[in-house]
Amino acid sequence: MRTPVAIGFYPHDPSELRGLVERLLDQEVGEREAIAAIVPHAGYEYSGRIAGATYAAIKTEHEIFCIACPNHTGLGKSVALSLQDWETPLGVVRNARLFADEVPVDESAHRYEHSLEVQLPFLQVKYGSFALVPLCLSRIGFDELEELAEKLAREDVFYIASSDFTHFGSNYAYLPFFSPKLEENVKRVKKMDMEAIAFIRRLDAKGFYDHVIKQGLTICGFVPITLILLIAKLLGAKRATLIKYGSSFEVYPNESFVTYAGIIIS
Repeated sequence: MRTPVAIGFYPHDPSELRGLVERLLDQEVGEREAIAAIVPHAGYEYSGRIAGATYAAIKTEHEIFCIACPNHTGLGKSVALSLQDWETPLGVVRNARLFADEVPVDESAHRYEHSLEVQLPFLQVKYGSFALVPLCLSRIGFDELEELAEKLAREDVFYIASSDFTHFGSNYAYLPFFSPKLEENVKRVKKMDMEAIAFIRRLDAKGFYDHVIKQGLTICGFVPITLILLIAKLLGAKRATLIKYGSSFEVYPNESFVTYAGIIIS
């Protein structure tokens, strides 16, 4: 059993957590049939409204959710599948135990990683019972991602890429520009993000992957995003829709901030 490590990103108390997630999901965005989604993974105080709007917009009959997250800890293999059941304060999420013959299994990559775990309460509240395919990814080449997509694409699975967008400021050692008028930095970062999101809207996985690397962007989950774009295209996706965008600056104005985008792929 994989026990929680991300308490603090979300409340520990089950009643408080359920109530918070219900409020975050209560956004009038309109459900739409979807194949996949891109959802942020910061503390709920910062990115919860973006994540909530994204999950509120998903319409799917699937009961298996594959979540691909970045590897922030550096532990384990570069491609790491978990076969454990996962626990949150809302209960145990059953592992679907798929793809063990196709993908390396490595629980150590997941042990202290928060970015997949924080997605689970949203799924638990919205869908109740479901099965999970947890996948943790370090930076790997595009060719390897294409091969992985071929192995993972299944019609009966919903796919989620867990990713924040730009990490800007001295806290993240990323200052490609700086204005003492902090709101100007937020505007310029949004422009950068929208340039990257334009590739996602076109379902251009290679263009997105190359753009992030060439520009040196700090989109932490760009590898999971690329993988999910590749899988979605294999499953017949036609479009990607930006549901909500925002930043931690809106909650805590500071020279260092992180941006978030919730995107549905259908």
